[in-house]
Amino acid sequence: MLLSDAIKYFRVCKLADGYSPETLAVYDWAHTRLLGFVGDMPVGDIELQQLRNFMLYMREDYTPNRAGGSTAPLSSSSLENIWKAVRSFFSWAEVELEIPRPDQRLAKPPNPPPEINPFTQDEIKALVAACDYTTPSQGRRKAFSMRRPTGKRDKAIVLMLLDTGLRAGELSRLTVGDVQNEKVYIAPWRSGRKTKSRFVYLGRSTTRAIFRYMISRGHPNEQEPLFLSRWEDPLNSNSLRGMIKSLGIRAGVLKAHPHRFRHTFAIQYLRNGGDVFTLQRLLGHSSLEMVRRYLQVADRDAAKAHRSASPVDRWRL
Repeated sequence: MLLSDAIKYFRVCKLADGYSPETLAVYDWAHTRLLGFVGDMPVGDIELQQLRNFMLYMREDYTPNRAGGSTAPLSSSSLENIWKAVRSFFSWAEVELEIPRPDQRLAKPPNPPPEINPFTQDEIKALVAACDYTTPSQGRRKAFSMRRPTGKRDKAIVLMLLDTGLRAGELSRLTVGDVQNEKVYIAPWRSGRKTKSRFVYLGRSTTRAIFRYMISRGHPNEQEPLFLSRWEDPLNSNSLRGMIKSLGIRAGVLKAHPHRFRHTFAIQYLRNGGDVFTLQRLLGHSSLEMVRRYLQVADRDAAKAHRSASPVDRWRL
């Protein structure tokens, strides 16, 4: 079977297996580039060295064509996704097409854990303040700001992300009925491997901010999306990322994106005495691996705070 036909067959099989459209989109992207690199040859003729050359090309010579115009090399996580797509395809081909796997010794690209970079308290305050008003105008007249029409929504989103540690996709899929006073139900998403069914909780300030936003919408029914775009469409993950990025620009906060709120929530939860097992459940993690990384950051912060506040050292005893 030719590679192009096998790729189509692979996609049909994985759809039937319940793979998410997001995962298949990543696989499609990687397989299309593999096809362009090796050509439309019989799948059984593909060799390990061709796959190694393909990974080398994607790491060093491939020029991305991103929506924002950036042509920076692919990230470590993108290269790992390509490797996973190749491995998944040939694992499937071994069973379905009965061909030997050429990818067994294809090395996994190094992908160090992502940096944990929580917001500071001052950055959070700046983001919250930037929700309500536009950037002051510049010109001959005295600078002035205008109240933003999405201010109530943006403040509710910022506080909810910080109070719950939700992922961008989880927050964008919420409905009005999922918010039950100071408790929020997170429904499982597709296979439930990443987004697990659970409850997260809101503080009073966040609850008030959401309530005010709901009043501004005229008390929507429980089936409606919790957050809407400026054009009254459901707010999706990409729109949410764009909104947080723009908010960061207005607030003067670098590298503002939704996942930093998740990091901030986790670190603050541990700093304030929360336990790792409850944090794991609140974040919806399958294992304690990521939670331990948050704990390491919190422990380093505690050690640093002690060095600066040690009474024995400060009093020179």
